[in-house]
Amino acid sequence: MIINIQTYFEKLKQSVYDKISFEINEITINDIVMTDLVKSHIFEPKSASFQNYYFKTLNNEEYYYENQFFREFKMKYSLQGIDNKFLDELEKRKKNILNDIRKESLAQLYFDNFNKAKIKHGDKIIEKNLGSFFSKLVHTFRPNDYCALDKPIKNYFELGNESFFISFFIISSVYKQWASDNKILIQEIKHKLKQADKQEIIKHEQLTDLKLLDLIFWSKANRK
Repeated sequence: MIINIQTYFEKLKQSVYDKISFEINEITINDIVMTDLVKSHIFEPKSASFQNYYFKTLNNEEYYYENQFFREFKMKYSLQGIDNKFLDELEKRKKNILNDIRKESLAQLYFDNFNKAKIKHGDKIIEKNLGSFFSKLVHTFRPNDYCALDKPIKNYFELGNESFFISFFIISSVYKQWASDNKILIQEIKHKLKQADKQEIIKHEQLTDLKLLDLIFWSKANRK
């Protein structure tokens, strides 16, 4: 049974890997830079404004501890359907949350805080799985290891029937592997992007491979 599960996950990973390779190559690289990156994230005011927040908070423990971090995080990432009581509970647990991320106790983090989270909805309390919130938070403090997955990207890679939790690990793993296998392409994209970014919207010294791929496939997924 374990072998079958591993084979299944490897097939999913290969499918995502092949999709990335089809979309990003020497033929498409200029269009990726000008359309998926410059047009969507530098010339687009809302995304450009968000990038300022993103790089300010990236791996920034001081900012995390000294601010009402989770309310701003929810607003900046446009995370819907989350009440302030839940966010206040996260604030109370923020030290343990960050410890779990640093120790890579991500299953513990997810199931303790974001799986079947109790959220106020009108006059009722409902349970919600906050996979997108979880992925973006983990990425903030492990930007080289995990992606900031959202639903459109998950669906773009044809993982719509998979859980958010599983998809997060699959796509993060494939992003890392693909970037490692295609270092020259990644560096070429980063170089062309930096040249085109005259306003320095992107903090290029902080731009990880996973963030770069997230930016590209966010654009593709949301256009689709």
